[in-house]
Amino acid sequence: MGKTTSSTGLFPVVFASHGSPLMCSKESTSSKWWAEFGKKSLASGIKGVVYIGAHWEELGDRIRVATKFNPDKVQMDMVPRSFWGDYRINISQDLADRVIRLLQDEQFTDVQADPTFDWHDDTITPATWMFPDGTPPATVVSLNARYNPVFHVRIGMALAKLRSEGILIVGTGGAVHNLYRNNWVPMLSKGDNFQVGSTPAKWAIDFERAVSDVIKNNQGPALAGALVRLTRSPGYKAAHPTDDHFFPLLVAAGAASVGYDEGRLMAQTWELQHMCNDQFLWGDWNVAPVGVKA
Repeated sequence: MGKTTSSTGLFPVVFASHGSPLMCSKESTSSKWWAEFGKKSLASGIKGVVYIGAHWEELGDRIRVATKFNPDKVQMDMVPRSFWGDYRINISQDLADRVIRLLQDEQFTDVQADPTFDWHDDTITPATWMFPDGTPPATVVSLNARYNPVFHVRIGMALAKLRSEGILIVGTGGAVHNLYRNNWVPMLSKGDNFQVGSTPAKWAIDFERAVSDVIKNNQGPALAGALVRLTRSPGYKAAHPTDDHFFPLLVAAGAASVGYDEGRLMAQTWELQHMCNDQFLWGDWNVAPVGVKA
């Protein structure tokens, strides 16, 4: 398969809504798109991947970058071990060092390597579908527990230089992620996480549409600004009672804003009735949307 290039010369940026751990083992519109995108990334000469996960936040001014070789895989108990137990996570010290330098160059004051961090389903789920034979050279960047939205946009802008170096930036969280208001009974009783035929609540539908509209209709700094304003919108706390699954989107938007890329919804998978797993892409490997209405 021949190498491809994007129209801007920059590697794309992805926001992957990772969903429940069962998304790791069950096929869906999202998994189909992840798999196709991963193939395109490998064909395009990917040199590494930087994940910004939803399941890691640091206190104070801290940002930490994962450097633990052969990390354990945690929070995967719901998923048969055959889907993740032997999955190869190829931690790159060189990539982590590059990430740290880029953040320090942009005046982030407390950035260090973390040789203890283990991987969770937020990164394992999209990684196993995109790169089934093991990750490219990889690392994970923490969130900051103060959850200042501009701070996180600035992280993405600092990492944007990696896009011209063959590095894929993947924020992983959720478009609508309220664990307290999900419908857990079918999942716990029958393992039915998709609950096909159930109707999401209006608050969930409205917020998903707001996120999709912002991403579709804004580029550059306007994209990051519009997403920051969403964190102050009336529907935000219903869709995200905790900030952890929305803020990786702000980091991704910061990285995408530098290239003025057009954002697109590539796949959508609803789970637990009210949880929406949107897959957004900035940039282009010529990968078609999956399961998304025009």
